[in-house]
Amino acid sequence: MMRRRTVAFLSCLMTIAIILIMLTAGCTSPTGQGGPEGDAKNRTTEGLPSERTVKVVATIFPLADIIKQIGGEAVEVTTLLAPGSSPHTYEPTVEQARAVSEADLMVFVGGGLDNWAVKLGTAGEKTVLLEIMTSLAKEEDSGAAFTDNPHIWVDPVLVKERIAPLLCGALKSLYPDGAASFEENLKSFQQELDTLHKELSELTAAFSQKRFISFHSAWHYFARRYGLQEVASVEEFPGKEPSAKWLEELVKLADLHNIRVILAEPQLGNRAAEVIADEIGGKVLLLDPLGGEGVPGRESYVELIRYNAEIFRQALQ
Repeated sequence: MMRRRTVAFLSCLMTIAIILIMLTAGCTSPTGQGGPEGDAKNRTTEGLPSERTVKVVATIFPLADIIKQIGGEAVEVTTLLAPGSSPHTYEPTVEQARAVSEADLMVFVGGGLDNWAVKLGTAGEKTVLLEIMTSLAKEEDSGAAFTDNPHIWVDPVLVKERIAPLLCGALKSLYPDGAASFEENLKSFQQELDTLHKELSELTAAFSQKRFISFHSAWHYFARRYGLQEVASVEEFPGKEPSAKWLEELVKLADLHNIRVILAEPQLGNRAAEVIADEIGGKVLLLDPLGGEGVPGRESYVELIRYNAEIFRQALQ
C-alpha cells in the first residue's frame, strides 16, 4: 500500500513539474497557421547575433537527422523518442519538457502520430512549432502525394522534394545568416537521396514477390513508391490488440498471396506476428521506421532506409 502511494505521489509531482515549466516559459500558438517561415520571422529573428546555434527539438529520429544534415554545425538537435520507443505511447519527461521550452523550433509529424507535441510545444515562449503534415498539405500539388497516413518519411523521394526543403526553409527563417550554408547542405543531401532512390528502385524491381503483411501500416509511402502492395496489417489501429478473428483472416490472406514472412517492428510487440508466422509456416522479420543514434545500421536517415530496403529484400526476393 505504501509503495502504491509513493508511486502515485511521484507521478503527481512529475505532472506538476511539467505544468510549471509550461506556465513559467509562457505559451505560443501552434504552427500550421501562416506557415513555419512566417512564424519564425515574426518571432525569433529580431536581435539575433551573427553567429548562433539554432536549438531544435524533433519528436522522432528520422526528422532529427534530416535537420542535422541540413543545419550542420549551426543546429543543436534533440530527439524526444528514445530508440525502441513508439510515438503512439510516448510520455514526456520533465527534462524533455524543459528542453522544448528552451528550443527555437520543435518539429513533429502530426496526422495523429505525435500530436501530443502540440501541448508539449506550448512550453516555450519563443518556440516555433512546425507540423510536417499540416504544412505540406497547404502546398498546391500535395493532394496526390499524401494520404491521412502520417508515415511520410519512409519515402526518400518525398523527403527530398517536400520534407527537406520545408525544414531548410524553417532553419533559414530562424537563422538568416546561415541561409547559404543550409541551401548548400540541402543540395548535397538531396543528391544523396537521389542515389538512394536509384539503389532502391533497382533493388525492388528485382523482387519476385510484391505483396506483404506488416505489423502496422507504416510502409504505405515506401510501398507506393517502389511498386509494392501492403495486403494488410496485423494492428488495424495503433496500440489495439488484433482479435482472434482478424488473426485468422490474416492467415487466410497470407496463404492466398503466398506470403511467408510477417514484417514486424522493434517498437511494437511481436507476439501476434509470431502467431501468424507459426500458422503459415513462415517467419518474422523486423522493419524499423524510426531507428536512432546507437542503433547499428540505422544511425542516420539514409542508413535507416537502406536497412529497411534490405529487410524487404529478404522478405520478398
